[in-house]
Amino acid sequence: MQKVIRRTILAEKQAIRRNASRSEKRKRDALKNTLEQQGFHRGQEIKDIKAARVARREDWELGPLAPKRDAGANKLTYGTIHTMRTKGPVLSERQQKERSKYVGEKYKTVVVGDRVVITEGRDTGKIGQVVEMDHERGECKVDGLNMMDVRIPDYMLASEQEQDKRPIRSMEQPVPYSWIRLVIQLRNSETGLLEDVICEKVETTKPYYEKRPNGTKAVCSRFITMPDSSRIYIDYPGRSEKARKERKAEEEEKYKDTPSDTLRMEVEQKSFVPTLLRPPMPSSVIDELRNKYSIFRTRHDAEYIEKKLKEDEEKNEKKKLVAKMRTPIKEINRLEKKMKKAKGKGKLTEEMLERIGKVIAEKRNLQLDLAAKIAGEPAVVTA
Repeated sequence: MQKVIRRTILAEKQAIRRNASRSEKRKRDALKNTLEQQGFHRGQEIKDIKAARVARREDWELGPLAPKRDAGANKLTYGTIHTMRTKGPVLSERQQKERSKYVGEKYKTVVVGDRVVITEGRDTGKIGQVVEMDHERGECKVDGLNMMDVRIPDYMLASEQEQDKRPIRSMEQPVPYSWIRLVIQLRNSETGLLEDVICEKVETTKPYYEKRPNGTKAVCSRFITMPDSSRIYIDYPGRSEKARKERKAEEEEKYKDTPSDTLRMEVEQKSFVPTLLRPPMPSSVIDELRNKYSIFRTRHDAEYIEKKLKEDEEKNEKKKLVAKMRTPIKEINRLEKKMKKAKGKGKLTEEMLERIGKVIAEKRNLQLDLAAKIAGEPAVVTA
């Protein structure tokens, strides 16, 4: 019987070790996958930043001769990003906990359907509605804000399930939880009108249980504390997709473009395309196209040359004036030098020479006494 008991205990220990090993392997695989995603995401971001820097440098150096980048092979994909950058990398548990402070750790203070304001990025100060929240990545999508152009891979376009065949699509880029603040509408006591108010700190009550058709569920409510210590409770919004689409259609109808509008893409479009079939424009024409005071100009107007010569003369006059200026310290030094010069060089009298000779003899006697003591001989005195 003892043998059976030992075998059972051994089997249990082996099962525990196997489960621990599998658990560790799952954690390592998850961490490896997360690091790969973060590395790829960061690599794509660095690649786009470097390409943008090179393009900006070329545009600045070439000026009107800068190449048209949204042409040729890049006609459809210029200015877009990779699909892997539509979402941020998965965060660690510590990072998730840090970001969840802004939307509530256990009971959320910001949920899908809430109106929020963006506090950082290019859409700072704009208000939109939260349409999606990703707690693993600590970010959310705000309807119509922080838009980006994404290039869709060919294999996704070739799929039969994909109905949309556009190679480029505009979508909301998620923003971190730390970039958003809840916005509610409160009635102004003076004007009686509803105004948007940004909630810096939203709190939640203790959960209570509520009976629902699918069973009992723990719920809680959220509130903000006013300066007079009173509470204003905030209702959670409905998460109806139909209501969201209706609001989006209303906004599109409100801001619909008309034939009389000038589109931004038409204004920023580059009309000059350089070619190798003919030589570039003459330097005189390029000078005329450049800014009047450009550092690259080789031919300047007479008035510009005269202006520069006048500036040089003014600088030289200022330098001369600074050299002539005397500070109090300079004036004192000048007076001291003048007094020393007026006194002239001093002359040594017989008495002074005699005193100097005595001092030299005393020092010499001291040195001889010291040398005699070291050698053990009688001291020698000189007159």
